[in-house]
Amino acid sequence: MDEFKKWGHDELAHDLAQSLRVNPEHIVWENMQMGPSGSIRPDVYLLKKRYSTFAPVTYEVKISVSDFRSDITSGKWQGYLNFSSAVIFAVPAGLIKKEDVPAGCGLIVRHEEVWRMVKKPTMQHLETLPRESWLKLVIDGIGRAIEQRDTPVLRHALNSWSAEERLRKQVGGDIATLIAKAMRSKDDVANELIVREKQRQEIREGTQRELQWAREAVEREKGRLTNELHGLADALGLSRESSVHDLTNALRAATHRLSEDAEVNRLCNLFDRIQKATADAMLPLPGEQLELMVRGLQ
Repeated sequence: MDEFKKWGHDELAHDLAQSLRVNPEHIVWENMQMGPSGSIRPDVYLLKKRYSTFAPVTYEVKISVSDFRSDITSGKWQGYLNFSSAVIFAVPAGLIKKEDVPAGCGLIVRHEEVWRMVKKPTMQHLETLPRESWLKLVIDGIGRAIEQRDTPVLRHALNSWSAEERLRKQVGGDIATLIAKAMRSKDDVANELIVREKQRQEIREGTQRELQWAREAVEREKGRLTNELHGLADALGLSRESSVHDLTNALRAATHRLSEDAEVNRLCNLFDRIQKATADAMLPLPGEQLELMVRGLQ
């Protein structure tokens, strides 16, 4: 199956309608009822701006084989001929073949980049539409059709289409097509650059957030260390504004003084003698030692 994208029904119908609107001579309705509530509702309905020929076309969008076969079996598509000169089935590439389409119907296929007409329909004569259908299209549909046409993407497509038509008249169809493809490629590159720049901006913003978090963590740690250094300065009798170097020197000096203080040494020696004397006092007397030995022999 020649499949490029998983299309939703409404998404595919809107994509088709937008491609048809590129031609300014087309009036296109999407999902518009052809009369009061409960009336038949074409997915896409096209009317060309022509006084001499009245030939509206219904496009029936299908995204699954089962849905297509159900429509064919029930004959639902034939109801559109009351309001249309032709019915054209619109499907994603690879869904069905032109041989599967009923006689007289057309087939248009959405490929990766463009819609292509695979089978043209047989146009039937249609004098006009019922009064209810005209009222529905005019009162309900004109505003919607204009609103859907007036989008930035469609305006760009209309400009490209107009430029391509002018080129065709000046230099011929094949050359105009090549130039149009080159113009579209240029636009695609420009759009890709915009996407890439947006991605780079998001990366930069993420990096800036991480840097900010790191700075905040450093500031918190700096505050904690500052409090510790202030406490050490107070203990050493120094100013809280003293540098780390001054605090280090003062701490070393205090340690040296403690190790060389004669009174401290005297007290340490006295403590050692007390410990030794206490240990000796815990030993049993000679008579007690003999008694312990006798008990041990018993």
